[in-house]
Amino acid sequence: MKKIGLLLFWVLGASAQIPDAVKNQVELRIKHQYNPSIALGVYEDGHQSFFVKGWQNQQKQIPATEQTVYEIGSITKTFTGLLLAILAEEGKVQLDDPVELHWQQPFKLMDARGQAITLKQLSTHTSGLPRIPYNLPAFGNDPNADYGRDDLLAALRNIKPEEAGINHAYSNLAVGLLGETLANAGGQTYNQLIEQKIIQPLSLESTFMTLEDVPEQHLAVGYAGNRTASAWNFKALAGAGSIRSSISDLLAYGVAHINQPEQLENAMALATDTHFQKDKLRVGLGWHFNGDMMWHNGGTGGFRSMLVIDPKNKKVVAAITNNNQHDVEDIAMHLMNAEQVMREHDFPVEIAATELVEFAGDFKQANGDLQITMKISNDRLFFSAPKQPRQAMIYVGQDRFKFKMIDVKVNFIRDEKGEIQSLELHGWGDPQTYHKIN
Repeated sequence: MKKIGLLLFWVLGASAQIPDAVKNQVELRIKHQYNPSIALGVYEDGHQSFFVKGWQNQQKQIPATEQTVYEIGSITKTFTGLLLAILAEEGKVQLDDPVELHWQQPFKLMDARGQAITLKQLSTHTSGLPRIPYNLPAFGNDPNADYGRDDLLAALRNIKPEEAGINHAYSNLAVGLLGETLANAGGQTYNQLIEQKIIQPLSLESTFMTLEDVPEQHLAVGYAGNRTASAWNFKALAGAGSIRSSISDLLAYGVAHINQPEQLENAMALATDTHFQKDKLRVGLGWHFNGDMMWHNGGTGGFRSMLVIDPKNKKVVAAITNNNQHDVEDIAMHLMNAEQVMREHDFPVEIAATELVEFAGDFKQANGDLQITMKISNDRLFFSAPKQPRQAMIYVGQDRFKFKMIDVKVNFIRDEKGEIQSLELHGWGDPQTYHKIN
């Protein structure tokens, strides 16, 4: 019955609110081509809301929607951690099983002390294994596509792990190995297990294990900056980052960890328990913890993603973009907690020539004799100072300008009457204050 209730929720749920300030920031990033598209989802107080802007395919001008499918990268690791918990609940594995126990061929995986590395250590990034295998291609647009089991086993035969269970060191190799090991234990491929034991029970209809499964009309194109990026495909390292999903499904997956369906309730509780702690660091099976929140981000050659869950306050935030150089983590964290400030990108803001008049004038250094001038020419504001070239200025909103050619910013300050009384210059050494000369 819980599963049916979950399905009805996604059909009937009313809207939560995504603040206008967030929507404006998304629209600015799209307008200035900082991100091709941004997809946001929020669940709070039993309701959901989505905000999706931009292009799933920029060249063809195909708009992104709630059904657009993106690469979610390392958020896949939480699916792999949940699969480990599911197989543990089914009695097919135990968290502290040595990895070698679930490989038929002669296989040993010992840490620096000669102790067997366990499944739990793979999932919590405490196995002592390196971040990536040494024989993974260092160059190439799709580095994981041809990396198979034979490559994985060859790497493990030559790697000397650090001591396991002592330190946390993020490892794609470890979680990729975990995925293949669980496939052995479960008697099916990793993709089949994720599909049958997680995707289908949660009715994630726009979540896919391979590129070929994604309907072409919903497939997002990834970008690396302004360049089209190749799609990423996986074989033996699939457990570390292979899944593709939509913003609606990613949010639903997060919400399922709050409104747990009966058949996954115990496994989800196990996966989201603390399984390694050192000082302030806490991790679960694939999850990172920060206070009451649990989270994971993701990145591939053309995508960035973020999923944040607050079980205590029953709130979930999901965010995805199809640009690997410009993440949306700041937006996700702001949606989770408004005190977390979104990054300022200083995009140009239109301003009428008549509005520039109040910024023009002469200004004198507060702690010195240097004088600078703000002057309007051809409907633009220019900065000039003795023995310095004139600098064109670009308005970025809220009484702030930046130089067009160099990284210098000017913040104008108003008095109680709302008139410009001074400015702060940032970018040449320490911030400098200049007062307007009447």
